[in-house]
Amino acid sequence: MSKRAYDAHVRRLARTDKPRDPSDFSVKRAAKLAKDSLALNTPALSAKRPAGRIMVVVLIGVTITCVLGGLNLFGLGAVWNFVTLWFGGIGVLRALACLVPPKFAPIPAKGQHFDIMPTWTILIALYDEADSVPSLLDSLAKLDWAPSQLDIIFACEHDDKPTLEVLSAAQSQHQFRIVRVPRGGPRTKPNALQTALPFAIGRFVTVYDAEDRPHPDQLRAAFHAFMSGPSRLAVVQAPLVTWNHTESWIARQFALDYAIWFRVILPALSKITSVLPLGGTSNHFRRDALVQAGGWDPYNVTEDADLGIRLGRMGFGCALIVPPTYEEAPPRIMAWVKQRGRWIQGHIQTLSVHARQPTALVRGLSWRGMIGFIVGLGIGPLSAVLMLPISVCLLAGLVIAPASILTSTTAASLCLGMLGHIIVCGVGARRDGRWQLFVSCLTLPLYFALQSISACRAMWRVVFTPSVWDKTDHGRAARQERAQKS
Repeated sequence: MSKRAYDAHVRRLARTDKPRDPSDFSVKRAAKLAKDSLALNTPALSAKRPAGRIMVVVLIGVTITCVLGGLNLFGLGAVWNFVTLWFGGIGVLRALACLVPPKFAPIPAKGQHFDIMPTWTILIALYDEADSVPSLLDSLAKLDWAPSQLDIIFACEHDDKPTLEVLSAAQSQHQFRIVRVPRGGPRTKPNALQTALPFAIGRFVTVYDAEDRPHPDQLRAAFHAFMSGPSRLAVVQAPLVTWNHTESWIARQFALDYAIWFRVILPALSKITSVLPLGGTSNHFRRDALVQAGGWDPYNVTEDADLGIRLGRMGFGCALIVPPTYEEAPPRIMAWVKQRGRWIQGHIQTLSVHARQPTALVRGLSWRGMIGFIVGLGIGPLSAVLMLPISVCLLAGLVIAPASILTSTTAASLCLGMLGHIIVCGVGARRDGRWQLFVSCLTLPLYFALQSISACRAMWRVVFTPSVWDKTDHGRAARQERAQKS
């Protein structure tokens, strides 16, 4: 199917402002278009042709060289010195990012009346999330937007009977539609979203996850940002904040990660460029720009970051808004490893996909956009594979030979890098309003080492199962299941 056919299908379904339940035929057609449109029209920008295997080989080679350099074998000691200087430099840059005042789109005044409240579509992809549906519907009901102007669509796999049953039972009290995603495509969140997109009737489209609790003012803030922003503004991103940070050590580390990214790094990047790698939820799009960009890539497991770069290459921009979305942090280490591994896997895929056309990439993003591309996507996978040897070296130096820190350039670089990370942790925790998270900085070396485990899982996935979605379990039922297993 061509992109022209896909766009015509979208326009035909959106001619009326009255939501309607999609028929089996139209959903099957939408699913086929969702699976094929991007790969057929712009194959170089699709991960359907597996992407990232060459990068995996490079990352493995860098890691092996780094370890041999750390052991001072084969004359590679200079490589290890370079790696430690790089780690120190990253820490210093992150600390410098703390000096950049946050830049957010203006907030509408409390009680401000909008003359026009356009229809707003909310897309939510659910799979095995029956337990999360009641709290999610309650959160959506609290959004400060006219209920008659909300077009809520749940995209569920055709065989997810528990979730479909809960949704069907809730339709008597809540207004929403259900798109049953047929078999045949990759079982991923972007495939579900792409299948549901042709049925969206809103001028704007928002993506939420099953466990999300968006701030009631978020849609109003997003609309105000679009109305007061530049004409090429295509998407605004809300910050993500975890609500269960006291549940476990890994949940606190994850909360710190979010605080650093959404309170420090992204705001600093937005001062330089409007090309930002998006988070997987709480993205608010102009629908026409979303469709023009081809929607989500069903084969990319970080479809959000990929879409942000694709929009940037087309000349569209991204902005940040203030009202957050509260979501659940993985409360167990294995759940975190799976989720972080999926992120690293998707970043490797996205880097590789866009690197297929390096000249077009640089021309489309400009040098400012390339900073967002490299900082937002490039540093993560490389840092992840190197964090274990760096953490081992740092801990060994602190325990075995602490005096060497004052005399060794390598050890001093590692400590300087760690100091920079601790500073950015403190600033992120303060901006998040949760100073108690700062104590978790003391265990950063251990958390860094876990990144390498996730990176190993990610590289395995890239090579052997590139479109498999490592799902994170949420909700009360998932907790009960974990408690029974433990």
